Amino acid sequence: MKHHILLVDDDEIFRIAMSSFLQSEGFLVTAVSNGEEAVALVRQDIEEYSLALIDYHMPYFSGAETIKSLKSYNPDLIIYTFSGDDSNEAYNDALGSGAVFFIQKDISTEKLLGLLHRTCKDVESKTKEIVVSKPSDNQLLIEKINMIGSSEQMAAVAKLVMKFAPLNETVLILGENGTGKDKVAKAIHANSLRSKSPFIAVNCAAITESLMESELFGYNKGAFTGATKDKVGFFEAAHGGTLFLDEIGEMPKHIQSKLLRIIQEKEITRVGSTEVKKIDFRLIAATNVNLEDKIAKDLFREDLYYRLNVLPIELKPLRERPDDIPILVQYFLKEANHEQRDNKKVLANSVEQLKSLVWSGNVRELKQAIHLLVATSTGEYLEIAEFVKSQKAKGKNTKDIKTQRVFKERTQIKNALVKAGTITSAARMLKISRSTFRERMKKYKIALNSANLEGEVI
Repeated sequence: MKHHILLVDDDEIFRIAMSSFLQSEGFLVTAVSNGEEAVALVRQDIEEYSLALIDYHMPYFSGAETIKSLKSYNPDLIIYTFSGDDSNEAYNDALGSGAVFFIQKDISTEKLLGLLHRTCKDVESKTKEIVVSKPSDNQLLIEKINMIGSSEQMAAVAKLVMKFAPLNETVLILGENGTGKDKVAKAIHANSLRSKSPFIAVNCAAITESLMESELFGYNKGAFTGATKDKVGFFEAAHGGTLFLDEIGEMPKHIQSKLLRIIQEKEITRVGSTEVKKIDFRLIAATNVNLEDKIAKDLFREDLYYRLNVLPIELKPLRERPDDIPILVQYFLKEANHEQRDNKKVLANSVEQLKSLVWSGNVRELKQAIHLLVATSTGEYLEIAEFVKSQKAKGKNTKDIKTQRVFKERTQIKNALVKAGTITSAARMLKISRSTFRERMKKYKIALNSANLEGEVI
């Protein structure tokens, strides 16, 4: 890999000499005389620079100003600043602006080359594609429960799943939306003695209060208007197997008392019947809310909580286990490439940028983001830097479906302009009217010249 250095110095003699020296050592060099030219080059984003060498003392547009401006357009750009001034003020000002090294102009060539080569090796390591390495012990353990990860937190979850699975006690899974509570429940069932029997999953939040009892316990013909035949409830359907009650915190309180009795007695009575039926089931419950808070507000029965919280498993949010992000990205990228018949790649330093987002929607949100990036990235690699920048600018992540739609639509508009060359052709490509296309350009503040297009009036 040949590294490209941006050299900025108003001293022509020094600039020519340094350029010649760096080129003789195998570097590509772009040399400019002032900060404005340097900023313009980085802003255009035509060339990729491994690092920049900036003179601290320059007229009009100082070294510190140049560094700040360059960082605003490329936060990842590594910057050295050099000067004949070794004052603490200059040193602190340069480093405070974003430079990583402050070096004297009379530094020996050996020392300078040593610094440059070390920096370039670091750049290389960060710009390599993610490669599938030999699975770690944690990764192998987590795969046993059909989940993806390598962090200590997920390994601890996997150990609990394998420990609890052979038992018959109730499991309570705690975690935010998108952390994989349903996958943990399925893993417990799959590794239990009940694995060949039914696994019945119920989302308590998706059932209206009026239907909750009849859906859970079943009903007999004639029990109410519309009950034209007998119906087996979820508890009966789970006989011999596992019943998974997701979002248990949303269950109405009057149903909670009946659930408590069923857990204790292992028997149910259908709506409209007096017949008591014995049921053999294992219960797994999950929630994304704090049940103790609900108890304090008299919204959840305390005795039911203790019946549920026999074997607890807590899933940490993705922001607390960033070590899982690289392997998750690999997995979702492969999945998205397959589904979209594409072959996008991802750089290691790009994945590191994803760790800086909050991921309020957790693993589910990350999956959506990678699928979106595969669909919208125009080059060989996922355009993660722009995506991360857009999310931070909005002060939120991909949690909001609206945010995803906006990002996707804006990207489609820009890409269509580049590919088609004119507004008319781009609108035709997206199968929308020219006026609608123009409105969206205005909405997303896309200028015609941003796609290097000329000759058409918006």
